[in-house]
Amino acid sequence: MFLFAIDKARTVWGRASEKASALAAAALLTAGLVAATPARAVPVDLELVLAVDVSGSVNTAEFQLQQSGYSNAFRSSEVINAITSGTIGSIAVALVYWSGVGEQTTAVDFTLIDDAASAAAFADAIDAAARPYSGQTNIVGALNYAAGLFSNNGFEGRQNTIDLSGDGTESEACLFFLSTCAPLQAARDAALAGDVDVINAIAIDGPDFFGDGQLYFENNVIGGPGAFAMTVSNFNDFGAAIKTKILNEIGTSVAEPETFALFAMAMGGLLLTRRRRP
Repeated sequence: MFLFAIDKARTVWGRASEKASALAAAALLTAGLVAATPARAVPVDLELVLAVDVSGSVNTAEFQLQQSGYSNAFRSSEVINAITSGTIGSIAVALVYWSGVGEQTTAVDFTLIDDAASAAAFADAIDAAARPYSGQTNIVGALNYAAGLFSNNGFEGRQNTIDLSGDGTESEACLFFLSTCAPLQAARDAALAGDVDVINAIAIDGPDFFGDGQLYFENNVIGGPGAFAMTVSNFNDFGAAIKTKILNEIGTSVAEPETFALFAMAMGGLLLTRRRRP
């Protein structure tokens, strides 16, 4: 009788162990499937990379004018209203600082902006982002780096846009005084052949362009449907111009060239913009 009880206990224990093993295996399989399933990307109206020139020709005061221009734009009610009025009502934005070869960094990673609070948080992050470089002007590297940020970033935009600022010509992939830079054009074309839909640019005009800064950006940098370049004559005008530019990129009523012309007149002729046809 005792031996029979032991055998019965062993049988019950064996069945329980088999059941536990089967449950454990099922749990592991489920966990593996969950881990193997990528998280669903968050849909947004726009994925925007702000690629900001921090090369040596941008002094500390000018860097701060750029920085505050971007942060103030995202604190403005006009930009917030434009964001929340979109088809989805949100955008994802990242801030990149760039300078010479190998000098590109994501100062503020892709951030979902869908209300005033998230816009203010992004603006605060811009203000807190320290300047990492002060080297040469490698626009080729800036475009290559920015273009790579749209893949597997957790967002799925209806449009992917690079917004590049600069106060000079490409100085490492091409001779700085040339009006045409084939490696820069190739970087632009490669970005547009990949995940990027549109590349826009704003030129802070000055002696480092060795000519027409806006024309240089139009010929070598911008591309995609409705791509445009803007010019400001100095860094003091940058804040108002970048706000207008971001509004246009979000898709507000500032989208037509005639509007830019009116804005330029309101700026007393200090801001000159030309739009390139798609």
